[in-house]
Amino acid sequence: MNTRSRLLASTVVLAALPLCALPALAQDVEDMFLGTIVIGESRRGIQTDTADSVTVITQEEIDARQASSMAELLDSVPNVALVNGSQPQGAAVSIRGLGTQSGTYGTDGKVAVVVDGVASGAEEIYRNGAMMALEPELFRTVTVTRGPAESFRYSSGAIGGTIEAETKEASDFLDGDDTFALRQKLGYESNGNGYSTSTILAFAPDSKLDVIAFLGYRSVGDRKDGSGTTQDATGFDQPSALLKANYAFNDAHKLTFSVSYNEVPEYDVPYNAYLPSWSDTLVDRETKDSTAYLAYRYNPIDNDLINVEARLTYKKEDMRIFDVAGTSTSGIYNADHSTETYALRLENEARFATGALGHSLLTGVEVKQRERSSTLLAGDYIGYNDASAPGGYDTSFSLYVTDEIALGDKLTLTPQLRYEEQTLRSEGNDYDAVSYTTVYGVPDGATYRAKATTGALSARYELTPDLAVFGSAAYNENLPILDDLRSDAYREQSEKARTFELGLSYDAVSVLTGSDALRAKFTAFDTAIWDGTTYSGVDSARLKGAEVELSYVHPSFYADVNAARTRGTINGTDEDYKWAPADALQVTLGKKMLAEQLDLSVEAKHAWAQNRTPDTNATYYPGTVPSQAYTVYTVSAGYTPNAGLAEGIEFRATVENLFDETYRPYLSTRNATGRSLKLSLSKTF
Repeated sequence: MNTRSRLLASTVVLAALPLCALPALAQDVEDMFLGTIVIGESRRGIQTDTADSVTVITQEEIDARQASSMAELLDSVPNVALVNGSQPQGAAVSIRGLGTQSGTYGTDGKVAVVVDGVASGAEEIYRNGAMMALEPELFRTVTVTRGPAESFRYSSGAIGGTIEAETKEASDFLDGDDTFALRQKLGYESNGNGYSTSTILAFAPDSKLDVIAFLGYRSVGDRKDGSGTTQDATGFDQPSALLKANYAFNDAHKLTFSVSYNEVPEYDVPYNAYLPSWSDTLVDRETKDSTAYLAYRYNPIDNDLINVEARLTYKKEDMRIFDVAGTSTSGIYNADHSTETYALRLENEARFATGALGHSLLTGVEVKQRERSSTLLAGDYIGYNDASAPGGYDTSFSLYVTDEIALGDKLTLTPQLRYEEQTLRSEGNDYDAVSYTTVYGVPDGATYRAKATTGALSARYELTPDLAVFGSAAYNENLPILDDLRSDAYREQSEKARTFELGLSYDAVSVLTGSDALRAKFTAFDTAIWDGTTYSGVDSARLKGAEVELSYVHPSFYADVNAARTRGTINGTDEDYKWAPADALQVTLGKKMLAEQLDLSVEAKHAWAQNRTPDTNATYYPGTVPSQAYTVYTVSAGYTPNAGLAEGIEFRATVENLFDETYRPYLSTRNATGRSLKLSLSKTF
């Protein structure tokens, strides 16, 4: 048996055969009843009942993937590409080629990231990531919407899509009449010699109150690629915490409070989080993310017209960068970047009928203020904002409405509308400079206003009980950000886009046998962007592509397949849009056994070469130089015995990059992590 075969075999054994569980295994086999066969689920269900391109990553999949970072959870979603996704620092997410400028800025405003209904607000920080400093163990579900269709609740400009993450609830760990639960999880990964621990306390003294407290810590050293080369500055430490409480006054009134915290401290690391060799300057960089909200919901059982929620939210995103050796007084090496966002949202969902039409009407209003500063920590202008990151206030008022209209049993129409007006005000940028100036010519107190009316219309029609056709049209405006204060042209100009989608979905049981199920979805899209403000030298862009998702469940096995292809051009020419992701195909085959206590799977991902880019210099454009084709495999096993000494203990083992391939995913600025064995052990008491 060669090394690869031994590694695969040992992975299965580690997860499936803990010695203390052998009696339970024997009993399960002996008592197994093979009469009635129930169709199970694959790792990921396909959302065939909607006109939107939506992928839901459930708690079961989050546990199975053993992701080391928030971005790693998203890697398997079609047309989602990661920038350095194995670590939170220098990481970013692209959806359909939008959302990040790999190697330069972590975010461009075209992808909305929302945690518990609280949208992120951080802006561009030169040659750093999108501040994806979020511990994946905090979340119970992550929903990824590709395209703008569901974005209007949170943003006018989420052309690429929306990522919505929901943190865990106490009810996830309390069964029946339980009033208290403790869950402990320990994890290990071999590449980087990393470990993780998380402790969850769930408490519900009565039917009215429930509380959950989460405390986690993750530590990983620098990773090595498939050739054994250490990837500099890829290690990290990450403490995280969550406190959430729900109190139901009665069946209609409910109050929720939640606060979560993530931190990634780094010391003596290269400034450039994308490409460490870009500069010799070493910095201390501390990235922090705090999210809090207080929500009141009134949902009377006897009134379908009222399901109202008032939500007060707070978000603070910090990145403090300091040249501890004092080798440079440049602002990019010595600044405290801080973004604080306060918002109040009031929304109501009403269900009613008008004749033959059934309505699910969501209406909302939101007021928001975002304060951004980048206080210089060294040089002649300490206390002012850095030249590359002007400070000030972004105040906005928004109205939005979505009406899901059912016309009989076959046709569903969903119009959406959002109105938003915004005021940008300069603050902390008003000083004269000899050479390195901050927003010269924009005095403090200067204000700039913009407004946008955006929306979408989607439709879904059932041709048969199994087959449906769907489509949508959307218009977006990406309003100016505080960074645009630097530009006379952009600080009052919005970036505009329209998107068309068309697709088919199929959802049926007893397809090939009497006890199987098949779900499939195909979506084609066409996005045009004009009045461009976020990409240097790009006034307009055109993106076209397609996505395929398939899930097949049989009593003997399950299979998940997805694939995506995107092509883009710029400025009305044939010149390639270089931020489009590589074409990719992913296949997962798995089998659940022993009354679904044991889950074994193998996953293969192939990405084609991406050379549709003009860039050739990896020093200046590390993420958008051509990439080669690659295929990587992941094998995993999960075992949760339901009897015996190990009852309720969850054992998981995964080997990522099984054959230790050396490769660089397109848009990433460094090689991917080589082979890594991940183990985890968890138990709820």
